[in-house]
Parts: sequence; structure tokens; C-alpha cells
Amino acid sequence: MKQFKKLKNLRTPSRRDLVMLAIGALVVLGGFGIAKLIHDAQVPLKSEASGITIPWIPATVKRWQDPIDDMAKKYNVDPNMIAIIMTLESGGYSKANSGEAEGLMQITPPTGQDIAAKFLKTPTTSYNLSDPRTSIEFGAAYIAYLRDQFGEVSQGPSWTTTVELVAAGYNGGPGAANSVEEGKGLTDTQTVVYSRDAFNMWRERHAKDSPTYDRWLERGGQTLVDAAKAEKL
Repeated sequence: MKQFKKLKNLRTPSRRDLVMLAIGALVVLGGFGIAKLIHDAQVPLKSEASGITIPWIPATVKRWQDPIDDMAKKYNVDPNMIAIIMTLESGGYSKANSGEAEGLMQITPPTGQDIAAKFLKTPTTSYNLSDPRTSIEFGAAYIAYLRDQFGEVSQGPSWTTTVELVAAGYNGGPGAANSVEEGKGLTDTQTVVYSRDAFNMWRERHAKDSPTYDRWLERGGQTLVDAAKAEKL
């Protein structure tokens, strides 16, 4: 009973007590732990999920899940973002060729040269942009570069704004992303549609169905998906 009385007389911790307790906990974490927390908070679209989790992503894209997951981890990019970009670029058709770009992630030769020299973990001068794994790595590396250039913590927690900037940069180059970020807008209709599609697909990534994906199919995406289905791997 005496012990109970002592407990009963304890005062409720003040706000100052709680703040001091929190500071103490941060100190215990150590410099490295705090630095890691700050770094992780500043990396939007980072790789957290394992594999593609979007329900409506076409099977022709999901079949590339293993290399997508590998490159997502290698470049610390959300695999769902890679899957969305691949969907918009090729529908999962590895032989897609627009005349200017090729492969699953539709990399152009000039952009490929920049990626190979500047953005890959291991720079190279020898590569094949039509090779599926190479295409996915180049795409992931470029997404990571654009993410680091234009992503900010203030855009969290869903990083939807970052997705729009990354997509604008992926389709129209960093200059396009910069125009969107500065509020100048875009003059290229294709880049406008592309960046908005990516923006909305990202917002709809947890939904059972995506109206944006359905509209993309109607505008010509179905042709890519059908070609991917008929492709012999």
C-alpha cells in the first residue's frame, strides 16, 4: 500500500520533461544515426517496397519485376516509379523503338551517353540500349538523377510533385522539369500529357484501377501492351 501511495503522488510529466526525454533519445542515437534519419527524410521516391505493388500495372511490365527490383535497390528508387515510367514508355515491350529512343525505358542515344558517363554506379562506354536489363538500369539511374535534382522534402509525404518533375525531365529533359518547378509551364504538348499521366498514375498507385492508365490505353498504349504480349522472350 505504501508503494501505491508513492506512485499515486508522482506528478504528470510536463511538456518540458517530454522534450528533454526526446532530446536525450536523439543523443543516444549518435551522430551517424541522426545523419541517416535526416538523409532518409530527404530522399523522395526511395526504394522501400520490394517489387511492384501497383494492382493495375500491366502483366507485360510486371514480368520485368526482378530486374526492376534489382535496379530500384541499386539506385534507391521506388520500383513502382520505374514501373510507371516503363508503362508509359513501352508498355513492357522490350523491342519498342520510336525512331529516336529504344528499349523498355525508351532511352535516346544522346541521353544514353550522358547516363553511361555520369549517372551509372559504374560508368561505361560499352552498352546496348535494347538489352532489357541495361535499359532498366539506365532508366533507374536517370530517374534517380532527376529525383535528386528536383525532389525536396517539402513535397512529401507522397512525393507526387516530385513524380511530375521527374516525368517531365524524363520525357522532355531537365530543362522541362526546371520549367515546371519554376512555374513557367511546358510548351511541348507531349511532355505535358506525359508528366500529368505519371503524376496521376502515381496518385492512383494504391487503387484497384487507374482511370489515367485506362485513358493511356485508349490513346495508343494498348498497341504497345499488345505488342509486348505477342513478344517472345
